[in-house]
Amino acid sequence: MDALELLYTTRAMRRLAPDPVDDETIAKLLDAAMRGPSGGNRMRVRFVVVRDRSTKSELQTLYADGMKQLYSAPAPPPDPNDPAGPPDPATVKTAGWLTENLVDVPVLIFVVGLPGFGSTSFPIAWQFCLAARACGLGTTFTTVLRFHQEETDRLIGIPEDSDWEFHAMIPVGKPLGNWGLAKRPPVNRFTYDETFGNLVDWEVDQPCWNPAS
Repeated sequence: MDALELLYTTRAMRRLAPDPVDDETIAKLLDAAMRGPSGGNRMRVRFVVVRDRSTKSELQTLYADGMKQLYSAPAPPPDPNDPAGPPDPATVKTAGWLTENLVDVPVLIFVVGLPGFGSTSFPIAWQFCLAARACGLGTTFTTVLRFHQEETDRLIGIPEDSDWEFHAMIPVGKPLGNWGLAKRPPVNRFTYDETFGNLVDWEVDQPCWNPAS
């Protein structure tokens, strides 16, 4: 798999089989993740690997409530120039699947960082997702549990007086869906030249990578 295929096909995989993922594989993925960008080359990131079913059950309850809050939030004002369009029904469906089946996902990776240092924890978390794709495993990157920050921190064992906090959760497992090119609007509809709102004068009619290339 070349680098562009990895980048273009690492889509969110929210439907994951309950098949176990062994420690050796998780160690490999985390080791790859640690090679990601880090502000000042200082490792202001930690990981918590959660497999315990009772913990996952409690997290699922919090996750479901977080999703409810997310989808019940007031919609932003309509934007006639919004190129993204309405939510993808397929995304809503798979998000619902994860909400209902989180307890059965074999491994949950919690990326823990310091307040204000998402510039380190988020790139490293995404590097984990890319490494998982290279190994044939599915992931998704979610911050929904930040609706319940304190409860989540407690469940994964972060002390109340600690400076560390949960930044993101990555479910990991064998994907039940298919890898493929994520559907996106043309990037030129999202890109401005020099100043916000001044669209670039170039176009990208088709993805710059496709399976036949």
